[in-house]
Amino acid sequence: MNKNSFTVLLCFLLCQLTGMAQSLQQDFLKLALTKTTSLIFPYAIQSVDRGSSDILAQIPSQVGNVLHVKAARAGFPETNLTVITTDGNLYSFPVRYADNPERTLIRLDASPMNTASVLFTNAAFNEKQLETIAKNLVRDSKFYYGIRDKKGGARAAVEGIYIHDNTLFYRVVLTNKSPLPYKLDFSRFTVHDRKQARRTATQAQVLSALYTYEDKAGAVEAGQRKVLVFALQKHALMNGKELVLDLFEKGGGRHLKLRVRKRDLRLACPLILESYLLNNPVKESLITKP
Repeated sequence: MNKNSFTVLLCFLLCQLTGMAQSLQQDFLKLALTKTTSLIFPYAIQSVDRGSSDILAQIPSQVGNVLHVKAARAGFPETNLTVITTDGNLYSFPVRYADNPERTLIRLDASPMNTASVLFTNAAFNEKQLETIAKNLVRDSKFYYGIRDKKGGARAAVEGIYIHDNTLFYRVVLTNKSPLPYKLDFSRFTVHDRKQARRTATQAQVLSALYTYEDKAGAVEAGQRKVLVFALQKHALMNGKELVLDLFEKGGGRHLKLRVRKRDLRLACPLILESYLLNNPVKESLITKP
C-alpha cells in the first residue's frame, strides 16, 4: 500500500470513528418554562426521579406510560431525569433549559441507547417478560376441562393453568355464540368459602392480577373467540375454599363465573422457561412442559 492510499484510508477511518462518536453522544432533553414536553414510553412508568426541583414532572391520570415535563424556572443549570418502566428498563436523560425546544413530543422505543436493564425486588418477572410468556400461552392447546360457565350465548372456560416459581398463569377462552357482541368490562379474582360463595359475597379475599393479556382488542363478535391470560402471585387454597374468576360484560348482564378448586391447582402445569425467551419475541419452542 503506497503512502497516498494509506493516508486516504486513515482519513476514512477517522471520519467513521467521528461519526460513531457523534451517534453515541446522548442528546439533551430540552425543557421550556411555558411549554410542556410529553415523553411516551413503551410500557407503564414505575418511578420517576428528577435531578433537581427545576424539573416539573407529572404522569396523567388513566395513562401510565406518558410523562409530562417542563421547566420550573427559566435558565436552570443542567441536570438529569431518570425514569424506570415496568418492563425493567431505566431511561436516563441529561436535561437543559431552552426557551423554544425543537421537540415537545418524544416517543421512546423499547431499546434506546440511553437505557439500562433493572431488576425489581420481590418480582419474578417484569411486565415485558409477562407479556412474552402470555403471548406464548395464548397458542397452547387445551388441557383443562370442566371449569366453565355460559350465559346468553357467551361462554368462558379455563383451558390451562400453569406455574413457574411464585407465579400462576390462567389461560381463559371466551367464546361468543350469540348474535350480540360480548365486550368484557372487567375481571375479578376472589377466594371464597366454597359453600358461602354460592349464596353470598361476604368474607371474600380479593386477589390482584399481576398482569392481564388479551390476544385481540375490543369485543368478541358473533361466532368469534378471545383468549385471555392472567398472571397471579402463587396462592394456596385451603380445604373448603375456591378461587372465583368473575368476568363482567360491559353494558350487559352476561356475567360469567369460573370456579377453581384446590384439586385444579394441583394439576397446574410447570413451565420451563429458557432465559432467552424472557427478552425476545415469541418463539413456540421456548416454553416447554415437562
